[in-house]
This record gives sequence, C-alpha cells and structure tokens, in this order.
Amino acid sequence: MSEKDLEKHLKALVEMCSRINFSFKESEVLSQILKRSCDILNVEGMSILLNVPGGDILSFYAVEGPAKEKILKIGSISTKEGIAGWVYNTGKGVFLNDPYTHPKFLPFVDKETGFHTKNLICVPLISRMKKMGVLEAVNKKEGLFDNSDLYFTEVLAGIVSIVLRNIGLFTELAHQKNLVKSILASIPGGFIAIDTDERVIEFNAAAGRILGFSSSTVLNLNVKSVFKMQKEIVEVLIKTLREGKTGNRLILHTQKSNGQKLILGYGTLLIKNPEGRIIGAGMIFQDLTQIQGLP
Repeated sequence: MSEKDLEKHLKALVEMCSRINFSFKESEVLSQILKRSCDILNVEGMSILLNVPGGDILSFYAVEGPAKEKILKIGSISTKEGIAGWVYNTGKGVFLNDPYTHPKFLPFVDKETGFHTKNLICVPLISRMKKMGVLEAVNKKEGLFDNSDLYFTEVLAGIVSIVLRNIGLFTELAHQKNLVKSILASIPGGFIAIDTDERVIEFNAAAGRILGFSSSTVLNLNVKSVFKMQKEIVEVLIKTLREGKTGNRLILHTQKSNGQKLILGYGTLLIKNPEGRIIGAGMIFQDLTQIQGLP
C-alpha cells in the first residue's frame, strides 16, 4: 500500500466513523463498520472476537464476509490457541501471507466453514489499557499484506475499541433512561420537568390524568405555551429553575385543561448534571381537590 493509498484509506475511515449512528442496534453499528472496512482494506472478510468476561474464550462477536453464518455458528475459540488467541495474549498485531505454515494457526475454523484463509491480519482490541479481544481481516483481494496494511488495521482496531466502549455507554444510558421512565410511570403522583430552555422534558401518565393532558402533546414544547390555563404550575417550575431553590409539602390552586378547579399538593426539585450544574427543574404533585379543609 502506497503512502497515498494509506492516506486515502485513513480519510475514508474517518468519514466512516463520522457517520456511525449509535441509536442503531449494536449489531447494525458493527456491521456498518466491518462492511466499510472490508471495502477500504480490500479484503474478503473481517471478524471481531471479544473475550468473554471471566473466561479464556474469544467469542465471534461480529463477522462480515462469505463465511459469516458458518463462523457465527462456531461461536468461539479458546484464548490459548490460534492466531487470534496468540495476538490477544501478546497484545501485538501480526500479518501472515502464508498462515498454514505458522505453528499458531488454527485450521479448524477453515475446516468447519469450508473457507480457505490465504492470508490474514490480526490485531488486538484494547480499551483503557484493558484487553477486549481482537480484530481480524482475511484474504486480501489483490497482492499480499504488508506493514502499511497492518498499521491501517491497528488504527481501525483503535476506533473499533472506542466504538465498542461507546456502544456500551449508549446502551447503559438508554437502560437508565428507560428505568427512569418506568419509575415515573409507576408512581401515583404527577411529575413535570423542564430544561433550561423552559421546554417540557418529562411528563408522566399520572400528570396527564390529573391535568387532562397527553404526554405526546406536551413533550419538547415550551412550558408557557402548553400550560396556558395552569399558569400557577408554570410559575413554580420557572421560579425553581431560576432561583435554584426547592420546596416541599406546598399547596397550589390551578385548573385542569377543561377548566375544572384543582388543588395540588406539591414539591419541587432541581435536575443537575454530574458537574453539579442545574440543567432543569421538576415538580411532583398529588391531586388534593377532594380533601376537605384545605386552604
């Protein structure tokens, strides 16, 4: 690979990474990466093998190429055998243009899939000094692998490692968000939250029942435009946001969307980011209209 080709491939790699959509399923994200990388590196197939936590196993996590389905059926190999296991344990990448002559090569995979490995590159996947697995490319379509191909694949492996870590973070955040929504949906009281732009960012089912709104009609809209008949609620939320002060066991008189009078018992809270900066305000409330003797 010439220096010009290497530069072109690296630019294509950067372009590919800029288009990765982490809202896709994990398998779709990795499929995007491997398909494009096969084209860039001009190889028949690529695989990501990841270590199973607490075990000496490398699992075929994502595969692209003509033997994809058969390789995925194999499932995994031991970290103590094969070129993949060797690279994983040593932490050093390698390219082999005659793999069958190498003592570490594992012909078992070729026998099981009917695929013939003519040459290969295998490099470690490392994230924050921790071994994750390996990235392997097989059968260059023209010529033989060289050091520039190895360098490119090592750069690709670094990006794949970051992507895998980001997928994990995205999945964790999505899980946490779904968990929060489940909790909000299950509490008996209403909950409304706004961000610093005064847009409604949370509105649970109980809030909808009490006030007579649907969450689909209020989310991401300005709180003042949504709750024109509930100015008392708007004032509480904006005051909490601007002054940074919360309250509890308070009483508020307002009305439903149909004009019916409401008495709410409420408390307020501040929403902060990990650095402690206020990024929103919330209000938790109960319908106390039927309770006698309230002011």
